[in-house]
Amino acid sequence: MDNNSQADIVNSLTREGLKHFKNGDCESALGSLSAAARLCREAGDAAGEARQQMLAADIYCASDRHELALDVYCQAGLLLASTGDKAGMGAVQNNIGLLLARLKRFDEAMTTFDYARQNFDACGEPDRVAEQLGNMGSVCRDSQDYGRALDFYRQALQCFEQLGLPVKIADQYANLGYIYALQQNKAAALECFAEAEALYRDNNEERKALHVAQNILALGG
Repeated sequence: MDNNSQADIVNSLTREGLKHFKNGDCESALGSLSAAARLCREAGDAAGEARQQMLAADIYCASDRHELALDVYCQAGLLLASTGDKAGMGAVQNNIGLLLARLKRFDEAMTTFDYARQNFDACGEPDRVAEQLGNMGSVCRDSQDYGRALDFYRQALQCFEQLGLPVKIADQYANLGYIYALQQNKAAALECFAEAEALYRDNNEERKALHVAQNILALGG
C-alpha cells in the first residue's frame, strides 16, 4: 500500500469515527479510531497515531470514562514527545490538566498546566502560554486558594493585553471579578465585571456579556 492510499484510509476511518461519535455510538467511534491508529503505527507515523489517540481520549472524556481518557492522553503525549512536538505535547498536557481539575486532583492539574505552559513557551505560542496561566488560576479558584488565583489571572490578563486579544482580556476580567466577589470585595468585583461586559459587547459576545451583567445585578451594581 502506498503512502497516499494509506493516508486516504486513515482519513476515511477518522471521518467514520467522528460520524459515529456525532451519532452517539461511542464504541463504533473508538473502533474506527483504533483501526486508524494501528495503520499509523504500522507506517511509523507517530504524529498521526497521537492524533487518533487524542480523539479517542476526547471520546472517553465525553462518555465519563476518565481514567481511560487519562491513560490514552498520556500515550499520545509520549508519542508526541518522541517526535519533539512541543506544541502537540502542550495541547495534550492542557487536556490532561483540564481532566485532572475536573477530578479535583488539583496538585497534579497545576503541575500539568505548568508543563503545558513551558512547552508552549518553548515553541513560541504566547496565547497558549497565557491560556495555561488562566487555567492555573481556575485550579486555584476551585481549590479555594483565592490569592494565588488572582495572581495567575492577572498574569494571564497582562499577557492577553500585550497580545491584543480583547475577548481573552474580557475573560480574565470576568475571572478576576468572580474571585473579588468571593472575597466580598464588591467594588473591585464590579469594576472588573464592568470591564468584561464592555469588552464582550464591543466584540459581539452577547452571551458572555449577559452572564457578566447578571453578576453585576447580583452584586447590586
